[in-house]
Amino acid sequence: MAEAAVISAPKEGGGGRNKFRSKRRNKDSRFLSNARGFGKKGIYGRGTQIEQESFSYFINISDAIRQGFENLEDKVTMANNVFEQTHDQEVHLSSNQVVSKVIENLIAFAEPEHFERFMKAFAENFRPICSDSFASHVLQKMVEVSFLRAEYYKKATNKQDPGDEPVTKRRKEDKLSEEVYNTTNKFSEDHRKNCSEFVLKIGKFLLNNLEDFVWDPCANHIIRTSILVLAGIRKRKVAFERNTQIEKQEKAVEVPNEWSEVVTEYIDRLQMWPQFSEFAYNMLAAQMLAHIMMSLRAVDKSKLKHVGKKILMESFLKVDEEDEKKEKVVIIDDDNDAKTSKNKENMENDVVALPKVFTQTASASLLETLLTVAGPKLFTQLNAMLFTGRIKLLALNKLSNFAVQKLIENVKEKVEFESIFDELNTSIEELLKVGHTGVVEALARSCIRLSTKQGSFVSSLLTALHISGTKERFDSLVICILKLKPYEIAIEDKSQYMHVHGSLILQHMLEFSKPIKLVQSILEMPSNDLATIFCSPGGSYIADAFIKSKTIGEKSREKLLKHLERNYLDMAVTKFGSRVVENLFDIANDGQKVRIAKELADKVNQLNGTMFGSVIHQKLRIQTFQLSVSQWRAAFNRAKKAETLFKDIIN
Repeated sequence: MAEAAVISAPKEGGGGRNKFRSKRRNKDSRFLSNARGFGKKGIYGRGTQIEQESFSYFINISDAIRQGFENLEDKVTMANNVFEQTHDQEVHLSSNQVVSKVIENLIAFAEPEHFERFMKAFAENFRPICSDSFASHVLQKMVEVSFLRAEYYKKATNKQDPGDEPVTKRRKEDKLSEEVYNTTNKFSEDHRKNCSEFVLKIGKFLLNNLEDFVWDPCANHIIRTSILVLAGIRKRKVAFERNTQIEKQEKAVEVPNEWSEVVTEYIDRLQMWPQFSEFAYNMLAAQMLAHIMMSLRAVDKSKLKHVGKKILMESFLKVDEEDEKKEKVVIIDDDNDAKTSKNKENMENDVVALPKVFTQTASASLLETLLTVAGPKLFTQLNAMLFTGRIKLLALNKLSNFAVQKLIENVKEKVEFESIFDELNTSIEELLKVGHTGVVEALARSCIRLSTKQGSFVSSLLTALHISGTKERFDSLVICILKLKPYEIAIEDKSQYMHVHGSLILQHMLEFSKPIKLVQSILEMPSNDLATIFCSPGGSYIADAFIKSKTIGEKSREKLLKHLERNYLDMAVTKFGSRVVENLFDIANDGQKVRIAKELADKVNQLNGTMFGSVIHQKLRIQTFQLSVSQWRAAFNRAKKAETLFKDIIN
C-alpha cells in the first residue's frame, strides 16, 4: 500500500481570526508609529492642521484604543472625556487624519449631549464634510450610530420574530460592541427622535446633490450607508464569516414610509440620467447601485424587479462591437503543451466572446449583488440570459467565476440547479486545476440545500481526484479532498497544507443523504493520522460535521470513538483537538466516556501541561474520576438532569 499523506497539526496560536486581529493591530501600530515620526518633523497628521499639544493628546488616545478596554464603562468614560476637548472644533478636528480616526472609533459611545453637538455642527457643513477625506468617515459613522439610536430601531429590536432562531444559538455579541451599547442604552425619546431626523436629513441632502456626490469617492460611501439605513438595514462587518450567514442576521427593521420613499426616490432619479446604462461599468456608481438593490429588497420588491430587469437589458446585455472584438476567451488544454500549427488554426473556432458584464470588475460585482437579492422571476431571467450555455466558460474565467458561485448559492429551484450542475459536472477537474475551488464548494453546498445531485457530485469529485478502481487510492480519499489535489500529487505532498474549500467540501459531503463512502474512508484511516487532522482548524470542523450529521448512524459514531482511542490525550492538549475531544465526549455512551476519562487520567500531568488540556481536565472532571468513578458518574448524571429540566427555559 502506498504511504498516505499526513496533514500535521499547525502550530498553536496561528491562523484564522487571531491572524486577522494581529494584522489589524500591526496596521494600527504602524499608523501610530508613522504619525509620531511625522509629528517630530512638525507635520501633525494630514488634513487640517492642529496644535502639537492636541496632536500628542489624540496620539495617546489612539494608543489607548489600540490596547483595548477592560469594560464598557472605561470606553464610555474615555469617549466623553475626548469629546469634552472638541467643543467648537467638531468639524475642524474631524478633518484631521489622526483625530478623525479617534472620533470615528469613539463617537458610538458618546453621551447624547456630545453626539447632538456633533450632529448640529456637521449639519451646518454637510457639503464640505461629504467631500473631506477624513471628516467624511466620521459622518458615515454618525449615520450608522444615529440609525442604531433611532426610535424605529429601538422598537424593532424590542420585537422578537417568532421565526428567528433562539437567542442562545446566535453569535455571541461583544459586550463592548457599539450595537449592543446603542440599542440597549436608555436614551431619551427626544434624543432618539433627533437621531431619526438626522438620518432623514442627511439622506435628503445627498439625494438633492446626487449630481455632485455620485462621482466623489468620499461622498459615495456616505450615500451607500444612508441608503441602507433608510431602508432599515445595518450592514455588519464580520471577518471570516459567510455573507449568507451575515445576511440572515441582517433583517431589515420596519422604518416609516418617509424613509422608504427617499430610497425609491434615489433610484427614480438615477434612472432618468442619460448615462444610467453605463453605471454598471463605473466602480463608484456600480457599488451605489448594489446598495440600492439591497435596500429595494427591503422596501419595494416590485421596484427591485423592474430596476433589475432594466439593468439586465440596458447594461448587462448591451452589445459593444469594439469590446466584443477585444474581450474574447480562449480555452487552452494544459495537458497538450506542444500545439501544432494546425491546432492553432482550429482554435479560432473555439474563441468565445463573453457578455460585457463579465469583463469588468464593477459590473461583475453588481451582478453578484443582484443575484443575491433577486426574486424568483428576475433570478431566472439573469440565469437564462447571462449564464445558460456558457456556465463552464464563466466558471473557468478568473473574474466571472465569483458570479457563478453566487448563482449556485442563490438558486432556489431544483430544476434550475440541476441544469447548472449538468453544465459543470464534467469540469470539476478543470476547476480544481485553475484554482476555482469556490465553485466546487458552492456545488456541494447546494446539493445539500436542494437535496439533489449528491451521488453525481461524489462520483465527479472522485473522478477529478483520480480516486477510482483500487482500494489503495480509495484509502487516500480524505487526504485528496482536504488538499483538493489528485491522488498522484496528494500522496507526495507531506506538507501541513489543508485547503479551506477542501475542508468545507468534506463537511458538506458528510451531510449528504448517503455519505457511506466517505464515512468508511474516515474510519479506515490510521487513527493517529485522523487525530492529527482533527487537531487542525479545518479538521476540527470535519469532526463536528461527522458528529452532527443526521445521515450518519450511531454505530458509525461509536466506531469513530473507538477508532480514536489512545489518541485522546494528544488531541486534548491542542487548541482545536481539545474542542473535538469535548464534543466527542458529549455524544459518547457511559462506557466510552469512562474509557476517554481513563486515558486522560493516566497521564494527567501531560494533560495539565497546556492551557487547553487543563480546560479539558476541568470540564471532564478528571480529578473526580481519579478519586471515585461512581462519584464521577453521579456528578455527570446530575448535570444531565439539570440540563434537561432547564432546557425549555434556556431556549
